[in-house]
Amino acid sequence: MGNIITIDLRHETGNFWMNNGLVTLYCEFGEGNYDSDYILEKLTEKIVQKTGNKGKYFDKKKEELVEYEKVNWKYPTNQFIKVSGKAGTKVKIDGEEYSTQPPIFDLKLKLSKRHGICNLCGIEAPLTDAKMWMFPFMVEPSKFGNFYSGSKRGFKLCARCALAGLAGYIGWLWKAQGKVLHFFVFHSDLSTMERLHREVFLPLRAEGEKGGNTPRLPFWGSYIHETTLGLLLSLFSYISNPKDIPEETSKCLASLFRVGSVPSSLPSFITLYAVTGIMGQAFSMKSVKEITKLHSLYKLYEKWVNEFERRELDNPPRQIALVLRQFMSRQGNKDETLWRDKVARAILDFADPFPIMETFIFDVRAKEKPPKPLVMGTLDMFNIYLKEVLNMDEKFQRILAGFGYTLGRAAKEDGEMGLLYALRNAKKPEEFYRVLNDAQFRLEMTIPEALLRIEKGERIFGVPWVRVKTLLAIYAMNSYLREYARKDKDSATLEKEE
Repeated sequence: MGNIITIDLRHETGNFWMNNGLVTLYCEFGEGNYDSDYILEKLTEKIVQKTGNKGKYFDKKKEELVEYEKVNWKYPTNQFIKVSGKAGTKVKIDGEEYSTQPPIFDLKLKLSKRHGICNLCGIEAPLTDAKMWMFPFMVEPSKFGNFYSGSKRGFKLCARCALAGLAGYIGWLWKAQGKVLHFFVFHSDLSTMERLHREVFLPLRAEGEKGGNTPRLPFWGSYIHETTLGLLLSLFSYISNPKDIPEETSKCLASLFRVGSVPSSLPSFITLYAVTGIMGQAFSMKSVKEITKLHSLYKLYEKWVNEFERRELDNPPRQIALVLRQFMSRQGNKDETLWRDKVARAILDFADPFPIMETFIFDVRAKEKPPKPLVMGTLDMFNIYLKEVLNMDEKFQRILAGFGYTLGRAAKEDGEMGLLYALRNAKKPEEFYRVLNDAQFRLEMTIPEALLRIEKGERIFGVPWVRVKTLLAIYAMNSYLREYARKDKDSATLEKEE
């Protein structure tokens, strides 16, 4: 008989992992008072699985070897639970050692007899030393002070928090890529989290998949920002295109991201925690990402959808995914997606993605064989980003885009790709204007007047000159590559006709 714990949605801990576990306990067992040993036993059953391998043990009663199915902690929970199965005593038969029972996988709380203060929820109760199977952020006590000052003695948890921590491994969302593991927790008040688990994650969560249990993602990879953005795009797509999912799921997501006039009792603040690390003998955490502007991200996504619908493109959510998925390069026999991760990070942080896009189009797309322009719709999407996030004047943006298109096309016709690289490499306003002057004479072009006025603070039309330069380089090189692709296609058609 263990301690009696109370499961409800009224007493949260303030910690996103533990609150996720409290909600999982509520969804698994319902509200009420429970014996902690009973809860621990039932949770353990859910995170142990058959491996598909066979073993043998010596049955003392039958006095013979008996075959059994081997079990182990579920992947990737086994990265956090380092408790071996208890196999009993050993006996030797024909020179071979056998245990006298199949290994038993169980966990113990080992609660103290004296009461103390739980380090997470603050209640006074019998305590146990926190282990990694209760809290994935646990490290050796000697190093714990790096994260929680004054906690070099380790963490002490009450039975409720310890069990909630274990339940977190049932309620989490996770995605694996090779040895890299990402996991995600949406955090809010307990009632909102319970609704998310019940109406969204239970219907959409993939079960039995080796690569993860997230809803199907349009892209993912070894880096946390790209995978996080892939997860959000997946959830957003169920709002704009809700077929094949329960109506309650779409409505819950809509209310979560404050879409339209959907009535909602959800609070205005919800946070996504994204964690990444390397799997090995045990999980080695690398970073934790906190994302709070989920509503603003959806508003941006909605404008992208509206733009593609206005252009009558099929399946706007799929087109958005194609645009963002393209940011990768082939290195040897694998795809390097660090480009996509950097673009995703800028979007998640509402920062400037254009410097990395400039590098990508010049150093990757222009050097591919054959060279390729950006995916259709890329500039449309990021022009909206310019206006909505970076507050660029729409008229000036159109001037830049139009001039960039003309510049790239003229550079292709006259074999002046070097001029575009000179534009890209300009480090000072003087160098930027020198390139424009060269373009004016070598390509016989007229430079828009809006580009010729440098303002205080080295701004052009209120925009930092370097952003103007970057955007113009992107527009021009994409136009150059599009012209290259068109002529290459015409040439291939001509060869076939001949």
